[in-house]
Amino acid sequence: MKEPWRVGLWGCGGMGNDLAEALLATDEARLVTVYDVLPDRAASIASKYGAQVAEHAEALLSYPQLDGVIIALPSYLHAVAAVQAAEAGVHIFLEKPMALSVADCHKIIAAARAHNVKLMVGHVLRYVEPYRTILRHQAEGRLGRIFAASIWRLRGSGFSSGAEWRSSISKSGGYIAEVGAHELDMLRCLMGQPQTVCALSQKVLPRPHEWEDHIALQIRFAQGGTGLYEGGFGSFARHYGFRLFFDRSTLTSDAALDPKALRAYDANGQPFSLEADFSPEDPVQAELRGWLAAMREETPVLIPGEEGMATVAVIEAARRSLREGQVVLYEIGA
Repeated sequence: MKEPWRVGLWGCGGMGNDLAEALLATDEARLVTVYDVLPDRAASIASKYGAQVAEHAEALLSYPQLDGVIIALPSYLHAVAAVQAAEAGVHIFLEKPMALSVADCHKIIAAARAHNVKLMVGHVLRYVEPYRTILRHQAEGRLGRIFAASIWRLRGSGFSSGAEWRSSISKSGGYIAEVGAHELDMLRCLMGQPQTVCALSQKVLPRPHEWEDHIALQIRFAQGGTGLYEGGFGSFARHYGFRLFFDRSTLTSDAALDPKALRAYDANGQPFSLEADFSPEDPVQAELRGWLAAMREETPVLIPGEEGMATVAVIEAARRSLREGQVVLYEIGA
């Protein structure tokens, strides 16, 4: 039997708790040490999961025989923390978005390479049904060639920041980074390399945060396809769905996270079902199992830093388009 991996947790908020719970549910790892700038929060997580509290980040990363660290910090702290973990030689699971700029993503990737550290970015939507099965069927050529996609995720009117940093675009990246990173990553998975991005947004409702009430992106992809993304906190009702257009099928859903809401139609307009292929595996456990397997060198890292950076580049291009008021080129740079 393989010895459980010894994992630390850096950031003990809601996401940190969810990741810690999923990690232990894999039965492949132990949570041995935790750190948070709020000592009471760290103590609560440590008590809940049988870990030790580190007094500071350096103590967390120097814990004896530590194999990996889960970083679940506010987005604007990701780059500094990930580079520090890489320099300590600790494998990294980094929550999305990877960072708030492509430049910071480059720094993280360079540090991970220099210190031979496995880096995985937590784009969990790839493991969520029905997306998980759609991606697999697409890769197997069962749906045809995709030429257009539309995903919308409009949240209700109740915004609870939970922390000062989240309501600030400079610290959280705003709606498209904190929420839309999921769907923008999915559009990339489906459509391939982006080419140009055009974005429009509005902030009109009198609410005490900077996040967009409505934001829309039009993305042209290098293979000729087009993608549409719509999001924001300005809706007084929640709407989350998608339409995916392949040359041999069309997939639609008005409740994207409910696998039973998926509707699939073949080239003759006849419905067919993908339900038999849906996985019962918990998505967060699945992504963490993938990270642990990569640490054991059983499989490649499934969502490496380059993938996280490519999604950040879409977000960065959207911000640039909003500032300049025009279509901009998608760029990752060196």
